[in-house]
Amino acid sequence: MQTPGITVRPIISIDGCHHLNETFFDNVRVPVANLIGEEGSGWKVTKFLLNNEHATTADLPTLRRLQRQLRAMAASPARTRTLGDHHQFSLRLARCEAELQAISIMVQRVAALEEDHSPVAHAMGSMLKIRGTELQQEMGQFLVECLGDYGPVAYPSSHDGPRREPLPQEAVMRDIAAEMFFRRATTIYGGTSEIQRGIVAKSLFGF
Repeated sequence: MQTPGITVRPIISIDGCHHLNETFFDNVRVPVANLIGEEGSGWKVTKFLLNNEHATTADLPTLRRLQRQLRAMAASPARTRTLGDHHQFSLRLARCEAELQAISIMVQRVAALEEDHSPVAHAMGSMLKIRGTELQQEMGQFLVECLGDYGPVAYPSSHDGPRREPLPQEAVMRDIAAEMFFRRATTIYGGTSEIQRGIVAKSLFGF
C-alpha cells in the first residue's frame, strides 16, 4: 500500500463512522520483489483469496453470538411469560439453530476441500457465504422482533460508556437494532449473493 501511485480516500458513512475507503491506482508499478505467485497468475491467486473470504464471511463466531442473544432473550423475565414459553418462538429458534449447525459442518467441509485442493471448494465457499450471511440477517431480524415493547427504547450503544442507571433489560437488548442494520450489508460485501449463485452455477453445472 506504500507503492507510489496508490491513493486511499476515506468514505464516511451516514452514521459518521469510517468503515470503507476508495482506493485509486495511478500508473502503479509493482516491484518484482513484491510478486505473489507466478507472473500472469494474478486471477488464480485472487480467486483463491476470494474463496477464503467467502468462507470467512459466513462468520460463524457472529452467528453463535446471535444464537446466545436469542437464548438470553428467550429466558428474559421482562414479560408475564418468557419468550421461550411461546411455541412459535421456540420453533423459529430451533430452525435457526439447525441452520447454524449445518453451517458449522459446512465450514469444516470447505476447510477439508481447500486442504485437498478440490475444485469444488470454490463453489462450496460461495454456498457457505450465501447461507451464512442470509442467516445473519434472519437472526438479526428475529432479535429485533423479539424486542417487542422494548423496541422503541433508545438504548445507548455499548461504545457510549457506562450509565448511572441502566435502562430496563439493557444488558440483553442493547445494540440489537444497530446490529440488524449493519448486517444488511453482509449479502453485498465480498461479492453479492447474486454473484455467488453465478459462481456456484458455473463451477458445478457449467452455466
